[in-house]
Amino acid sequence: MTVGRDTYVHNMLAVCGGANVFAERPERYPTVTLAEVAAAAPEVILLPDEPYRFRQAHLADFEPHRDIPAIRAGRVHFVDGKLLAWYGPRIAEALERRPPLLAP
Repeated sequence: MTVGRDTYVHNMLAVCGGANVFAERPERYPTVTLAEVAAAAPEVILLPDEPYRFRQAHLADFEPHRDIPAIRAGRVHFVDGKLLAWYGPRIAEALERRPPLLAP
């Protein structure tokens, strides 16, 4: 699952200078395959620790898709899901932490 447009995460990424490669999907939270991720060719991949807890072991799932720009460049980041997806008092910290991960 990823995020589509019309979501807090999509808007937070945009404010921080990122572009959502699945923004044109009609669903707010579309289910995508790794093949679809590869076709979208993201330059950065953010893997949060919630609502699903991504771990280092999940990087092996990307092995067949080493041509994804984010994988080639080592730009897969494990992030605090609260800072990515929860609005409220954490916004200031999120705005500090996210832009460096998304910078070219």
